[in-house]
Amino acid sequence: MPSHLEYTVPVGTRLTIFLCVLIACVCLSDAAWCGDFEIDPHESPDPWFTGTLLSTRGRTLDPGRVVVQPYVAYTHYGGLYNDNWRLQSATVSRTIIQQTFFIYGVTDRIDIGIAPQWLENSSSRDSISGVGDLPLHLGFQVLRGDDNSWLPYVLFWVQEIFPTGRYNDLGPSTADLGGTGGGSFGTTLGVAVQKTLRLRGDHVLRYRLNASYGFSSPVAVRGFNTYGGGSNTAGRVEPGSVTTVIIAGEYPLTRQVVLALDIGFQTINATRFSGTTGVDVHGEPALIGKGYRNLVSIAPAVEYHFTQHIGLIAGPWFSLSGKNTAEFFGAVAAFYLLL
Repeated sequence: MPSHLEYTVPVGTRLTIFLCVLIACVCLSDAAWCGDFEIDPHESPDPWFTGTLLSTRGRTLDPGRVVVQPYVAYTHYGGLYNDNWRLQSATVSRTIIQQTFFIYGVTDRIDIGIAPQWLENSSSRDSISGVGDLPLHLGFQVLRGDDNSWLPYVLFWVQEIFPTGRYNDLGPSTADLGGTGGGSFGTTLGVAVQKTLRLRGDHVLRYRLNASYGFSSPVAVRGFNTYGGGSNTAGRVEPGSVTTVIIAGEYPLTRQVVLALDIGFQTINATRFSGTTGVDVHGEPALIGKGYRNLVSIAPAVEYHFTQHIGLIAGPWFSLSGKNTAEFFGAVAAFYLLL
């Protein structure tokens, strides 16, 4: 997800919110209360799962099946983790993303997905909105799990980002917000492991392990742009590569109500720039790109299923720690439909 922010949510406060969410989930279970989401497409008497907010599924869809998943995410940025992992204040900003996943099962081992999105970045001074970059996703089932053994499902996936969002010639008042895209073709290679474990009694736990590596093509920039810049900026940016690891789990309270949790670790290499830097709004040499960054985030959620093929998932997503990156707190909600 994109990142910007403006008020500071202390770690203690965020942990308190997280614990409150878990307690609320347990209380609601008796009443029956998300670059991806996933629906288990196989009929089964087992509990129903939607997939967690951040992790990638470990199974492809059956041939001819279609998943439609609209979601909305609101993120509030209010701090900055410095080079020493310490949180400091920063300009407040907000991002709203509306994105819909369309996933189609091509064969019993291949599925394909596309996810158009609309973004709005805003602060107290100005806002910018528009179509975001367009992801195209291909999944390949390389190993099928066995319910009677430890053998998991393993999915290899590749995602290509097409630069359909705005990234150049931004206004000085929106320069800190960035554009709605990166202007670069981005490729991400990943692997997703998924397994449902039978615990004592009728209890079930499904885990997911994700690892991915993404890299982007160089992009020509001018003026105020997504990477920074200013008046008379002109040159070439090489975005840093991104390595992401996600540990996720889902635990059913009932067949319809499931608790979900993601813990994400991300490393982003420094951006490189060559060309004329230009000057910012204060007449100083403009800054372009960012240095080496790290981020640790968490996303607890609750899934509610009307049927095996129709359901909702919602929960907060927030940073726990980081280096040279924005501190954030947000909420994500999604509806899924399997056809």
